Amino acid sequence: MKKAVLFVFAAAIFFCTSNTFGQTKEKKSVDVNSAKVEKSRGENPNIKQGRPTTDTPVAQPEKTRGDNCILGFDNYTGYYIDVYVDGIYRGTLDPWESENRVTLSAGYKTIYCVTTGGTYEWKNSGNCESYFYFKLKVN
Repeated sequence: MKKAVLFVFAAAIFFCTSNTFGQTKEKKSVDVNSAKVEKSRGENPNIKQGRPTTDTPVAQPEKTRGDNCILGFDNYTGYYIDVYVDGIYRGTLDPWESENRVTLSAGYKTIYCVTTGGTYEWKNSGNCESYFYFKLKVN
């Protein structure tokens, strides 16, 4: 009798946690092909805040309600690639690097990636409704 009660209790816990806390967002893989960067005299309009060049600390972001947003990146190129989310620098991908992730506390509208030498760029848009995994490739 005790085993049956324990079994029912364990099963109830399993189903409750797997249906609420265990829910994961749908994982969507997106192939993003490169484009040659067109040279211009002005600033890149896709970059609002570039890579930091000083050791000035950044204020800790405010905590927001809701889930974090995770973006994944696979670099299928031999280039170092800077990643910008909504125009803000979020990191650099190593050549041939896979499964690099960027965690955001809120949704996003655009991703912009550019080789560190400024030869190729990748653009895409999205949101946090799904777990997006971007596969960066050179045409």
